[in-house]
Amino acid sequence: MPIKHALSVAQVIPQWYVDVLTDALGDECKIDIITGSNVQGNVIKSPEHNAESFKSRLICWYRHLRFMKKWMKDNKNQKYDLIFAISNPPINSYIGLKLKKQFHAPFVYMNWDLYPQVIESSIKNPVVQLACKAWHGWNNRNYPRIDKMLTIGDVMAESMTKPMKNKIPVTVIPVAVDTERLKPINKVDNPFCIEHGLTDKFVILYSGKMGMGHNIEVILEAATLLKEHQDIVFMFIGNGPKYSIVEAYIKRENAANVQLYPLQSEEMFPFSMACGDIGIVTQEASMAHLFMPSKTYSMMACGEAVIGICTDHDDLYRLLENGEFGVAVTEATAEKVAEIILKLHNEGKQLESMKKCARNAALNNYDSKIVWQTYSEVFSNV
Repeated sequence: MPIKHALSVAQVIPQWYVDVLTDALGDECKIDIITGSNVQGNVIKSPEHNAESFKSRLICWYRHLRFMKKWMKDNKNQKYDLIFAISNPPINSYIGLKLKKQFHAPFVYMNWDLYPQVIESSIKNPVVQLACKAWHGWNNRNYPRIDKMLTIGDVMAESMTKPMKNKIPVTVIPVAVDTERLKPINKVDNPFCIEHGLTDKFVILYSGKMGMGHNIEVILEAATLLKEHQDIVFMFIGNGPKYSIVEAYIKRENAANVQLYPLQSEEMFPFSMACGDIGIVTQEASMAHLFMPSKTYSMMACGEAVIGICTDHDDLYRLLENGEFGVAVTEATAEKVAEIILKLHNEGKQLESMKKCARNAALNNYDSKIVWQTYSEVFSNV
């Protein structure tokens, strides 16, 4: 039976993901999207997400829950053939099951952020740990009721099912990237590089969320070690709790080799993402097995070599371990990171080979035209 009307729930959803879902469900399917993001489509506007702190996120989750309860009450007569939700916020697993019951439709859940594991790894308060134990109990009872569980990495799938008494099948679908929108751009032709004086610089790019699970500090320490190399610039673009750490570092160290900017507009994003020679992705060791940073694929699409600060058992490591388009750094020290940056800076042939391999991997494995077909198969089987 074809899916003619689908409901997608995600407080935060990027446009590329909306496009992937739209392609996967086909032209005959109408998709209602409940989200706080500014995306194109049949959008039902919900409260926006604020990732500045854990407290702000909790407030957003609560507002999202209140909104959804009211929306469900006001839309009892709607008919849907599919419920699809993303784990931003993680209470969408609960909301999705409520929607499944109300509309008698199958529920597919993309578990992009593993909770309560993220909280367990970052907050050691006994009361919080007790709450996480109860949360695990909820997952054990209710995850099996979800018709199809998805996530974005093999290690994440293992980490999700490890605490569960009753194991469930998990389908891994990697993050997709629009390789037509995100692509290599020469610095002299890149308006972002021109505006910020990067046309003759060797740029180390960190772009995206600066959260508690990201080891920003080690990058800043590497910047200190390389400050005498005047053509090397560390570019930080994004938001999150650790934005202020970078801001304070620049003021304290009077760091001429570090630049910091907020998230860029949709129009500027392809240019800001393409400004780097090396893209750097970092995770805290205690939480690395719970994430697969989506920015990695964007950097690859832009033809940037990738340095991944990770462990030897996470999805970022598995992606980079063959070394064709990047380096997996399991020894998370500033000295090691600085050494690799300087080596790639000095050995242009190796860097250019990595850049080319990164772009080809994005085209051949993670392009949205490829990934949407996997989603289409999942939706058809459900």
